[in-house]
Amino acid sequence: MKTIEKRNGKLYAEVRLKTEGSYVSYPMILDTTKEVTSVNQTLFPKGEIETMSIGPLKVSDFPVVSENIEEAGIIGLDFLLKTGAKLNLDTMTISSSRT
Repeated sequence: MKTIEKRNGKLYAEVRLKTEGSYVSYPMILDTTKEVTSVNQTLFPKGEIETMSIGPLKVSDFPVVSENIEEAGIIGLDFLLKTGAKLNLDTMTISSSRT
């Protein structure tokens, strides 16, 4: 289970990414209306992410789109469905429905 927060009318979660052998973490928007996950093209010019995780939710070799966006990234419905994400807005957490 991982805490999410509401800022400026959007939900954010701290996302851990492994790229080029190194780990980095960024707050990213959770967006159930966005079909695919995207990352900031300045931070990730090639969009090549080895692993991506939000708490217990983790994917490897997951395709993302590198876009000109202000945020570090936007977690889309593709990631949420693949990981079986469960958003609990009462407790402001994200967890796996598969545990």
